[in-house]
Formats: sequence, C-alpha cells, structure tokens
Amino acid sequence: MERQDAKRRDQGSSKARKTYEDAILQAFRTFIETKKQADIAHEEALKQATDKQAKDEADIKYKEALAQARKVRDETMDEAEKALNDARE
Repeated sequence: MERQDAKRRDQGSSKARKTYEDAILQAFRTFIETKKQADIAHEEALKQATDKQAKDEADIKYKEALAQARKVRDETMDEAEKALNDARE
C-alpha cells in the first residue's frame, strides 16, 4: 500500500514538474515573440519619427513595452513555481 502511495506521489510530482517546465518554456517563448514585435514596432516608429521628441517618445514606449513583457513573464514563472511547490506538498 505504501508503495502505491509513493508511486502516485512520484507520478504526481513528475506531472507537476512537466507542467512547470511547460509553463516556463511558454513564458519565455511568449516573451521572445513579444520582444520581436516590440523591436519591429520600435524600428518603424524610429523610421517615421520626424524629430528628436518623436524618437524619444518611441524609445520610451519601447522600454515600457519590454518592461511589461518582462513583468508578465516573471509573474507567469512565479505562478508556475508556486503551483509546483503546492503540488509537492
């Protein structure tokens, strides 16, 4: 009986670990794709900017977009880690 319980715990832990790894991987993939899109938008904004103020504004928006993407990535990773730790308990 104890062996079956241990086996179930191991299977649950393994499944939780796989779910965690998938969530982390997806968070990084999403961040990378978001960054690519922000890079493209930033380049286009710089091309269309007619003065220094417009270029500065494009730079600010670009930095804000990257900061938001990092925040979402980090929050997703934190939630995945919490779920993994909860599954282990």
